[in-house]
Amino acid sequence: MKNVVFFTFLICLTTYSQKSTPIYGTLLDSIGTIDNANIVNKNSKIGTNTNSNGLFKIFCQVGDTIVFTSVQHIKQKIIVEKSNLNSLNFKIYLKIKTYKLDEFELKKHNLLGILELDLTKIKQKQNNINAHSLNLPNARLKKIKKVDREIYTATSSNGLISLDLILNSLSGRLKKLKLKKKIVEQDEVVNKIFNNFKFYLTTKFKISVDDEYKFLYFCINDSLFKTQISKNKFEFIEFLQKKAIEFNKLKKE
Repeated sequence: MKNVVFFTFLICLTTYSQKSTPIYGTLLDSIGTIDNANIVNKNSKIGTNTNSNGLFKIFCQVGDTIVFTSVQHIKQKIIVEKSNLNSLNFKIYLKIKTYKLDEFELKKHNLLGILELDLTKIKQKQNNINAHSLNLPNARLKKIKKVDREIYTATSSNGLISLDLILNSLSGRLKKLKLKKKIVEQDEVVNKIFNNFKFYLTTKFKISVDDEYKFLYFCINDSLFKTQISKNKFEFIEFLQKKAIEFNKLKKE
């Protein structure tokens, strides 16, 4: 019975392969190509992965659903069209995931209400000796972001001439790190605006829930954004309202 089922599956798979056409493409994000991403044809249940250059090949037919997934990116689906089958370098762009911390309640103490554990915390607090309490140099300096540490490592050297700077500049890694820094900073600004003005997005500006972050990225790419965000709250809301009119108009078009 198992042999019959397997033979039937093999015939179906062969028939599908004969009718299908390979798509050749590249998977990218805002920094560059994406390697080792998963690509699955939901209709045929056949999958593949991108190589080190983000290139992939997958068999499909018109109307098939192709799913692209990667750990650091938002999942994306596409419906195969006839024009896709004729392309020798079909480009798919994934959006990098941004993570928001869950809300938490700030208390005047860090006690849990469990006597045994709280007594341990109090003893530790009494014997708390650290860089701050000892007033050591650089103890109160602001923590450097991960991307800034990566840029520092890529450009620093113990010698008079930074070999790392030369190599990373020639390979393009330094350029990618600077672009990554820009994206990280933009994400921080967008999350801050969302938290402060999310009430206005749907109720006042008529932005759909699915388009909230798209709209905010649309705003920060405006040449006047840096000037407007430095103004008072009411002037900045007026700026967002004007951009919302533009955004909704573009969506309709």
